[in-house]
Amino acid sequence: MTRTPFEAAAPRQVPYAFQYTVPDEFVRLPDLVAVEGWDEALERLVPDADEEQLASATQQMRAALPGLSAGGEDTVDLTAMCLGTEDVAGEERLSMGLLAVTVKPNGHRDRLLTAEGIYRAKHRRFFAGEHEPQELDFDLGKGVQGRQDMLLAVKLPSGPAVMSASLRLLTLPASLVAESGVAGADGADEVIRPTLPVASLQLIVPAPRDYCVYVTISTPSVFLLDSYCGRLAQIGRTFTFDVEKGSR
Repeated sequence: MTRTPFEAAAPRQVPYAFQYTVPDEFVRLPDLVAVEGWDEALERLVPDADEEQLASATQQMRAALPGLSAGGEDTVDLTAMCLGTEDVAGEERLSMGLLAVTVKPNGHRDRLLTAEGIYRAKHRRFFAGEHEPQELDFDLGKGVQGRQDMLLAVKLPSGPAVMSASLRLLTLPASLVAESGVAGADGADEVIRPTLPVASLQLIVPAPRDYCVYVTISTPSVFLLDSYCGRLAQIGRTFTFDVEKGSR
């Protein structure tokens, strides 16, 4: 799957142009407000489901996505999902991941300086108060790893970038839990909002202009962390930017 973003014209957005390739197992999802396209996407993700199951899956997914995907002032270029099984130590395990590619202005054109600032900000957020996280040193990336987070300054074919991986507990949205029919103990009306472990992988790629591209993969398949890190790195290696004359 190859994407070529458009020239953004809305207020408070900067023009951007870049290309990247996404692994074929990811199926592009329609916009949350879109009426059409959801049935086709779910049919590709769950080919054996009947109409009732597809309708239920679509409703639950649209309820859950706002809590999982990037928001705020980011411009969303792509939201996609993969769903299937992968071999883990000889056993087939569920593999599910949500991919979001977004763009956000940063106000700087020096890509190395931008990447360094992002790295330092993430380092403070991830490792504040943590005693001596382990240093990492790879051919194309250097960084640190702590109890729940890994952070790397990496070199892509398109330039400098920052990659991170974090393990967290996610509390499911109340709307999604209510739809599933999970209630409180002894028939109480209070909805129990269960938590589940989620791995959040992110690659931030500063562009030659004053914006950054954020590639984020969220997955509850934490036992497939290495596999999803590989997918994120694969996407990063395909990035190219259209650079205007005079741009650095």
